[in-house]
Amino acid sequence: MSTLHGITNNQIYPQPGFSASRDENGGWRGSAEFVVTAATWAQASWRAQFANGTPITNLDPSLDPYFSFLTVQSQTVTRNEGGLVTVLVEVTGSNAAQFDDGDLGGDAIPTYRLEGRLSDAPLSQHPKWKTLSDNDKYALGELIDGRARPNYNWTQVGDYELVEGFSWALTFAPLRDSSDNPITLSSDAVQFAKIIAAGVTTYLVPTITYTESTQGTNPMTPAQLNRLGKTSTPRGNPPTPSGTRDWLLTGASQEQRGELYQTQIEWTLSDREGWNSFLYS
Repeated sequence: MSTLHGITNNQIYPQPGFSASRDENGGWRGSAEFVVTAATWAQASWRAQFANGTPITNLDPSLDPYFSFLTVQSQTVTRNEGGLVTVLVEVTGSNAAQFDDGDLGGDAIPTYRLEGRLSDAPLSQHPKWKTLSDNDKYALGELIDGRARPNYNWTQVGDYELVEGFSWALTFAPLRDSSDNPITLSSDAVQFAKIIAAGVTTYLVPTITYTESTQGTNPMTPAQLNRLGKTSTPRGNPPTPSGTRDWLLTGASQEQRGELYQTQIEWTLSDREGWNSFLYS
């Protein structure tokens, strides 16, 4: 800071070097420096001039009026020699609303991120499990719970019992259906039985999310929050899902910095059958 002369009490002296930049979502951030006397800073009414939410053009009227949307977010105060105080303010803001009745406003500058990751899911959620017969599912469930075990060629599930009248002979007793017939596993059920017998009861399922990030002057609307947990078509240019897959709005977050609102909305892609319309419409 250069040496200053003629500084008097009850005055705010803007310093050269104001700077501001706009990021990819349209939000602005900047900083400016001011000098006051220590006696001025000691007065609550003058400290209040730098309060959060104060337009930067109130503190420095020489700035272009265009920057009036930038407001004070934080302050850093430094006591200098000669009874002077330097106040560095960080400012944030936007000159556009990112939403219009819940949809993107015309001046919004959104960015989008597509992310895929793998997570564990029970074998019972696998598409091939869902096509099994009820008898197959029952037998495999008993196998998972440890109440049954497979026979030598994996075609049946049950347990070994003593042969009546022989203390040394065992016979395999398969599980039976509601008509008391032995349950014979289908080819896919046999594969699942081998996987379960190896100690595996989960599989990796892909989860694909699509996230919109925006910044602007207004927060999320009730209409947007009410869409959380419902099927919804993402904005932007998301991949077009094949078959009956669709999107569910699964996340909404908002962060406020001064008068600048940063929002994120996340959609999650369904599995092959789509989201349950009874539960999520």
